[in-house]
Amino acid sequence: MSADPEPAPPPQARIYEQLAGVGHALSNAHRLKMLNLLAHGEKTVGELAEATGQTTAAASANVRLLRNANLVTARKQGRTVHCRLTDEKVGELWLRLRDLGEVVLPEVRETMREEFDDAASISERELFEQIEGGGVTLLDLRPEEEYAAGHLPAARSVPFEVLGQSEPDLPRSGPLYVYCRGPFCARAVAGNRLLQKATRASQRLRFSVPEWRAAGLPVE
Repeated sequence: MSADPEPAPPPQARIYEQLAGVGHALSNAHRLKMLNLLAHGEKTVGELAEATGQTTAAASANVRLLRNANLVTARKQGRTVHCRLTDEKVGELWLRLRDLGEVVLPEVRETMREEFDDAASISERELFEQIEGGGVTLLDLRPEEEYAAGHLPAARSVPFEVLGQSEPDLPRSGPLYVYCRGPFCARAVAGNRLLQKATRASQRLRFSVPEWRAAGLPVE
Protein backbone atom coordinates (compact mmCIF):
# COMPACT_ATOMS: atom_id res chain seq x y z
CA MET A 1 0.00 0.00 0.00
CA SER A 2 1.51 3.30 -1.07
CA ALA A 3 2.02 6.10 1.43
CA ASP A 4 -0.29 9.05 1.29
CA PRO A 5 1.21 11.99 -0.62
CA GLU A 6 2.62 14.86 1.39
CA PRO A 7 0.04 17.62 1.72
CA ALA A 8 0.85 20.72 -0.29
CA PRO A 9 2.05 23.64 1.84
CA PRO A 10 -0.53 26.35 2.35
CA PRO A 11 -0.27 29.36 0.03
CA GLN A 12 0.88 31.57 2.89
CA ALA A 13 3.88 29.28 3.43
CA ARG A 14 4.85 29.57 -0.24
CA ILE A 15 4.71 33.37 0.00
CA TYR A 16 6.90 33.44 3.10
CA GLU A 17 9.37 31.09 1.41
CA GLN A 18 9.68 33.37 -1.61
CA LEU A 19 10.09 36.45 0.57
CA ALA A 20 12.80 34.64 2.53
CA GLY A 21 14.72 34.39 -0.74
CA VAL A 22 14.67 38.18 -0.98
CA GLY A 23 15.94 38.39 2.59
CA HIS A 24 18.79 36.03 1.73
CA ALA A 25 19.74 38.15 -1.28
CA LEU A 26 19.95 41.20 0.99
CA SER A 27 22.07 39.48 3.65
CA ASN A 28 25.47 40.42 2.20
CA ALA A 29 27.32 43.73 2.34
CA HIS A 30 28.63 43.47 -1.23
CA ARG A 31 25.15 42.84 -2.59
CA LEU A 32 23.77 45.82 -0.67
CA LYS A 33 26.51 48.01 -2.16
CA MET A 34 25.58 46.72 -5.60
CA LEU A 35 21.91 47.60 -5.07
CA ASN A 36 22.95 51.10 -3.97
CA LEU A 37 25.01 51.52 -7.14
CA LEU A 38 22.28 50.13 -9.39
CA ALA A 39 19.77 52.54 -7.85
CA HIS A 40 21.74 55.21 -9.77
CA GLY A 41 21.59 53.44 -13.13
CA GLU A 42 22.68 50.44 -15.15
CA LYS A 43 26.15 49.01 -14.51
CA THR A 44 28.21 46.20 -16.01
CA VAL A 45 29.37 43.34 -13.83
CA GLY A 46 32.91 44.66 -14.24
CA GLU A 47 31.89 48.11 -13.04
CA LEU A 48 30.10 46.61 -10.05
CA ALA A 49 33.14 44.50 -9.22
CA GLU A 50 35.50 47.47 -9.34
CA ALA A 51 33.20 49.77 -7.36
CA THR A 52 32.62 47.21 -4.60
CA GLY A 53 36.14 45.80 -4.34
CA GLN A 54 35.27 42.31 -5.59
CA THR A 55 36.73 40.05 -8.22
CA THR A 56 34.67 39.76 -11.38
CA ALA A 57 33.87 36.15 -10.48
CA ALA A 58 32.60 37.13 -7.02
CA ALA A 59 30.55 40.00 -8.45
CA SER A 60 29.03 37.65 -11.04
CA ALA A 61 28.04 35.20 -8.30
CA ASN A 62 26.40 37.99 -6.31
CA VAL A 63 24.55 39.21 -9.40
CA ARG A 64 23.20 35.68 -9.87
CA LEU A 65 21.85 35.67 -6.31
CA LEU A 66 20.21 39.06 -6.86
CA ARG A 67 18.73 37.82 -10.13
CA ASN A 68 17.41 34.66 -8.47
CA ALA A 69 15.53 36.90 -6.03
CA ASN A 70 14.24 39.00 -8.98
CA LEU A 71 15.87 42.12 -7.55
CA VAL A 72 18.15 42.59 -10.56
CA THR A 73 17.82 41.87 -14.25
CA ALA A 74 20.70 41.42 -16.68
CA ARG A 75 21.29 41.59 -20.42
CA LYS A 76 24.29 40.55 -22.49
CA GLN A 77 25.94 42.77 -25.06
CA GLY A 78 28.65 40.71 -26.65
CA ARG A 79 30.60 39.30 -23.72
CA THR A 80 29.60 42.11 -21.38
CA VAL A 81 26.77 41.67 -18.87
CA HIS A 82 24.78 44.80 -18.02
CA CYS A 83 22.73 44.85 -14.81
CA ARG A 84 19.88 46.99 -13.58
CA LEU A 85 17.21 46.92 -10.88
CA THR A 86 14.04 45.10 -11.91
CA ASP A 87 11.86 47.89 -10.53
CA GLU A 88 12.18 51.24 -8.75
CA LYS A 89 10.61 49.51 -5.74
CA VAL A 90 13.86 47.57 -5.35
CA GLY A 91 15.74 50.83 -4.93
CA GLU A 92 13.14 51.97 -2.43
CA LEU A 93 13.61 48.70 -0.52
CA TRP A 94 17.31 49.49 -0.20
CA LEU A 95 16.50 53.00 1.04
CA ARG A 96 14.07 51.66 3.65
CA LEU A 97 16.55 49.04 4.84
CA ARG A 98 19.27 51.67 5.14
CA ASP A 99 17.00 54.01 7.09
CA LEU A 100 15.82 51.16 9.32
CA GLY A 101 19.43 50.35 10.12
CA GLU A 102 19.97 53.87 11.38
CA VAL A 103 16.92 53.55 13.64
CA VAL A 104 17.52 50.11 15.18
CA LEU A 105 21.31 49.59 14.99
CA PRO A 106 23.33 51.66 17.51
CA GLU A 107 26.60 51.13 15.62
CA VAL A 108 25.10 52.53 12.42
CA ARG A 109 23.76 55.55 14.31
CA GLU A 110 27.14 56.13 15.96
CA THR A 111 29.03 55.90 12.67
CA MET A 112 26.61 58.28 10.97
CA ARG A 113 26.98 60.75 13.83
CA GLU A 114 30.79 60.56 13.97
CA GLU A 115 31.58 60.44 10.25
CA PHE A 116 28.63 61.84 8.29
CA ASP A 117 26.96 64.42 10.52
CA ASP A 118 27.92 67.41 8.36
CA ALA A 119 25.03 67.06 5.89
CA ALA A 120 22.65 69.97 5.34
CA SER A 121 19.47 69.82 7.39
CA ILE A 122 17.16 70.28 4.42
CA SER A 123 14.54 67.88 3.07
CA GLU A 124 13.98 66.95 -0.55
CA ARG A 125 10.79 69.00 -0.76
CA GLU A 126 12.39 72.04 0.89
CA LEU A 127 15.21 71.92 -1.64
CA PHE A 128 12.73 71.56 -4.50
CA GLU A 129 11.01 74.75 -3.34
CA GLN A 130 14.39 76.53 -3.24
CA ILE A 131 15.20 75.31 -6.75
CA GLU A 132 11.88 76.58 -8.07
CA GLY A 133 12.58 79.94 -6.43
CA GLY A 134 15.93 80.20 -8.26
CA GLY A 135 19.41 81.17 -7.15
CA VAL A 136 20.44 77.67 -6.02
CA THR A 137 23.56 75.95 -7.36
CA LEU A 138 23.56 72.14 -7.33
CA LEU A 139 26.60 70.02 -8.16
CA ASP A 140 26.21 66.33 -9.00
CA LEU A 141 29.48 64.56 -8.16
CA ARG A 142 28.48 61.18 -9.60
CA PRO A 143 29.94 59.79 -12.84
CA GLU A 144 28.57 61.36 -16.03
CA GLU A 145 26.58 58.26 -17.02
CA GLU A 146 24.71 58.34 -13.71
CA TYR A 147 24.00 62.04 -14.18
CA ALA A 148 22.68 61.29 -17.68
CA ALA A 149 20.39 58.57 -16.29
CA GLY A 150 18.66 61.14 -14.09
CA HIS A 151 19.65 64.06 -11.88
CA LEU A 152 18.13 66.66 -9.59
CA PRO A 153 16.54 69.62 -11.43
CA ALA A 154 19.08 72.22 -12.59
CA ALA A 155 22.02 70.22 -11.20
CA ARG A 156 25.40 70.56 -12.93
CA SER A 157 27.52 67.51 -13.62
CA VAL A 158 30.92 67.86 -11.93
CA PRO A 159 32.23 64.31 -11.40
CA PHE A 160 34.33 63.89 -8.28
CA GLU A 161 37.45 63.09 -10.32
CA VAL A 162 37.06 66.36 -12.26
CA LEU A 163 36.43 68.32 -9.09
CA GLY A 164 39.75 67.14 -7.69
CA GLN A 165 41.62 68.38 -10.77
CA SER A 166 40.12 71.83 -11.37
CA GLU A 167 37.97 74.36 -9.57
CA PRO A 168 34.52 74.76 -11.17
CA ASP A 169 33.25 78.20 -12.15
CA LEU A 170 30.55 78.90 -9.58
CA PRO A 171 28.24 81.81 -8.75
CA ARG A 172 29.51 83.96 -5.89
CA SER A 173 26.20 84.07 -4.07
CA GLY A 174 23.25 81.85 -3.29
CA PRO A 175 23.13 78.41 -1.68
CA LEU A 176 25.60 75.84 -3.01
CA TYR A 177 24.79 72.16 -2.52
CA VAL A 178 26.64 69.01 -3.55
CA TYR A 179 25.41 65.43 -3.71
CA CYS A 180 26.69 62.06 -4.82
CA ARG A 181 25.34 58.64 -3.80
CA GLY A 182 23.52 59.22 -0.55
CA PRO A 183 24.11 60.02 3.12
CA PHE A 184 27.34 58.07 3.66
CA CYS A 185 28.98 58.53 0.28
CA ALA A 186 32.71 59.17 0.84
CA ARG A 187 33.02 61.12 -2.42
CA ALA A 188 30.28 63.52 -1.37
CA VAL A 189 32.09 64.19 1.92
CA ALA A 190 35.48 64.65 0.24
CA GLY A 191 34.04 66.76 -2.58
CA ASN A 192 32.27 69.05 -0.16
CA ARG A 193 35.50 69.59 1.79
CA LEU A 194 37.39 70.36 -1.41
CA LEU A 195 34.83 73.00 -2.34
CA GLN A 196 34.85 74.54 1.12
CA LYS A 197 38.63 74.90 0.99
CA ALA A 198 38.86 76.12 -2.60
CA THR A 199 35.85 78.37 -3.11
CA ARG A 200 33.18 79.21 -0.58
CA ALA A 201 30.70 77.63 1.79
CA SER A 202 29.04 74.57 0.31
CA GLN A 203 26.66 72.08 1.87
CA ARG A 204 26.46 68.35 1.35
CA LEU A 205 23.02 66.91 0.77
CA ARG A 206 22.03 63.82 2.73
CA PHE A 207 20.04 62.54 -0.24
CA SER A 208 20.59 61.82 -3.91
CA VAL A 209 18.46 60.87 -6.91
CA PRO A 210 16.90 57.64 -5.51
CA GLU A 211 15.66 59.47 -2.40
CA TRP A 212 14.43 62.35 -4.57
CA ARG A 213 12.43 59.96 -6.75
CA ALA A 214 11.06 58.15 -3.70
CA ALA A 215 9.80 61.52 -2.43
CA GLY A 216 7.76 61.84 -5.63
CA LEU A 217 9.80 64.74 -7.03
CA PRO A 218 10.77 65.14 -10.71
CA VAL A 219 14.23 64.39 -12.05
CA GLU A 220 15.81 65.60 -15.26
